[in-house]
Amino acid sequence: MVKADGLGNVIRYPSPMTTNHLAAITFDAGGTMIYCDPSPGELYAHHLSRLGRPVQADEVGPIFRDAWAAMQRRSVPGQDRYNSIAGGELAWWGAFVREVLSRLDHDAPWEPLLEDLYAAFCEASIWKVFPETMSTLEALAGRGVRLAVISNWDRRLPDILRSLHISEIFETVTVSSHEGVEKPSSEIFRRTLERMEISAEETIHVGDSPLEDYSGAENAGLGAALIDRHELFVGELYRRISSLSEILDLVG
Repeated sequence: MVKADGLGNVIRYPSPMTTNHLAAITFDAGGTMIYCDPSPGELYAHHLSRLGRPVQADEVGPIFRDAWAAMQRRSVPGQDRYNSIAGGELAWWGAFVREVLSRLDHDAPWEPLLEDLYAAFCEASIWKVFPETMSTLEALAGRGVRLAVISNWDRRLPDILRSLHISEIFETVTVSSHEGVEKPSSEIFRRTLERMEISAEETIHVGDSPLEDYSGAENAGLGAALIDRHELFVGELYRRISSLSEILDLVG
C-alpha cells in the first residue's frame, strides 16, 4: 500500500525486508553514522560570543535550525544547495551565516565569523561516530554486504570520514557538492548504483530524513530504512530503526 505525504512524495507502507537478493546498503552521513560534538549551536554560540554580544547555545540552536530550513527552501529540490549561489560553497555558507545573524539580531561581523566557523567545522576533533556505527559496518562487510555513502554535504565530508577511520569500508562516497545534485533526487542514487554496478532492487538506503533519505530512496527504486534515534516518527509509515545495529536484524 502506498500513500502520499504532505509534500506529494510517495511513501510506502513498510513491508518485510527482502534479504535473498540484498547486495548493498547505502548510508546517509550526518545524524545517521556521525554527529558533531560540540553541537552546531554550541559552536556558533562560542564564535558569536567571541566576536560580538554573548549568546548561549540554547538561544542559538533553534535559530540555527530555522535558518537551515529557510536556506533549504530557497534551493531547488534535488539541486545541490552548495552550488545554488554564485560563488559556490563558501558563498552559500556566507549566506547561511548572514541568515543566522539576521534572525538572531547579532552584531558579529559576518566575514570573520564565517572564516572562524568554516575552520571550526574542519576540525577532525569535533566529529564523532555513533557508538554502534563501526561495529555495524564491520558486521555488514563481514557478511559480504557492499557499503556506500550518499550524503547531502559539502566537499569536506570525505576528509571527515577519513579522520574517523571509516572511509575505507565504503566502496564509494557520493557527496552532493561534487555531484551537483542532492537527495531526494533519484539522480544521486542512480549515480551511486552505477558506480557500484548494482541494481536498485538489490540495495537499501539508511538515513535520518523522511524526505531526503526515505522517500528519495524509495522513489529511486531502493529499499529504505529510517533511523529515528529520538523517536520522532513513531507510528508513521516508515520502516523505522532506532540504532544502526538494528539493520543487522533487518537484513538477516
